[in-house]
Amino acid sequence: MKITIGENIRHYRKELCLTQEQLAEAVGVTVGAVSKWESGFSNPDIGMLPELADLFEISVDVLLGYQLNCRTMKLAAERIYELRVARKIEEGISEAEKALQRYPNSFDVVYQSADLFQLAGVERNDKSALHKALELYGRACGLISQNTDEGISELSLQINIGQVYVALGEIEPALDTLKKYNACGINNGLIGMLLSQSERCEEALPYLSENLVDCVMGLFQTIIGLCGCFDSKGDEKQSIEAFLWLYGVLEGLKLPNKVSYLDKMQVILLSGCAQVAAIMNDVETAEEYLRRAVEMARAFDASQSFDNMQAYNIKNIKFYYGKTHTVGDSFGETAMSGIEKALTSDERTRPIFTKLWRKIENEEK
Repeated sequence: MKITIGENIRHYRKELCLTQEQLAEAVGVTVGAVSKWESGFSNPDIGMLPELADLFEISVDVLLGYQLNCRTMKLAAERIYELRVARKIEEGISEAEKALQRYPNSFDVVYQSADLFQLAGVERNDKSALHKALELYGRACGLISQNTDEGISELSLQINIGQVYVALGEIEPALDTLKKYNACGINNGLIGMLLSQSERCEEALPYLSENLVDCVMGLFQTIIGLCGCFDSKGDEKQSIEAFLWLYGVLEGLKLPNKVSYLDKMQVILLSGCAQVAAIMNDVETAEEYLRRAVEMARAFDASQSFDNMQAYNIKNIKFYYGKTHTVGDSFGETAMSGIEKALTSDERTRPIFTKLWRKIENEEK
């Protein structure tokens, strides 16, 4: 059953929490006119339709009740996306302009068009395209309630706006936007780079330092997650390769003769290598990784005291000029206890590591 325009007016009015009186005032008609529209006794003049559609942030087609057009809007947005990915810029711009004229209040169409104009502007150094992208991202913010993509939010739209300002060479508006929408430090790297390029290094260093730490922690979480997937797939070779790759990255960030949290991260990685080797039933290699992990864990734990927990101070790494703060983990209260817990908790390898652990402890006596 087709929904009438009157039913749609009532629906979208209530969605905006407007009374009939408020809607009448907003579009310049009488309350009686609105009442008749919603009751089905009359319809708005054709010239009133775009104004009502704009107010409700929908297309005229949707207002008129043509539900099939929602599919058409989706197809238009998908077509713009496909042309952008295929780098058919001219064809994409032509499609976007037609779609924007037909569906000016469709979030998907507006957003995909904004992405397309941003790409065109950046690649061609086309300022008019970049200004068009700015306009469209701003419009998309107003239509965000239509969005169904979890990867898109007002935050991501504002970051896109900041990036367009960067492409335009308008650094101060870019910094203002990126700083304002810097939730969880998501823009720290770009903010720091822009400040550095503007020769504002003292201002840039804290942003760059915090981003460095975020990148390191993100890499660590990624590798641990990937190795969990490799374990599920039985791909032990990739697990060890990933653990050792990150181990080398962390080694390059360590200060000479300084114990830092990077050491404990490396202990975790070496423990992971030992675990994988044991799963492969390569006891000799598992023991080698375990001994390396134990040696590093002892050094890390020995550097700690109740009054001096400098190894947990993230400041104690290369290239870091940010504020002092500490980190923690669920590996173990000490690095040594973490190794023992990690390597004896897996039923597949518990017998191997229980024996190796006793062997190492007996050697100390």
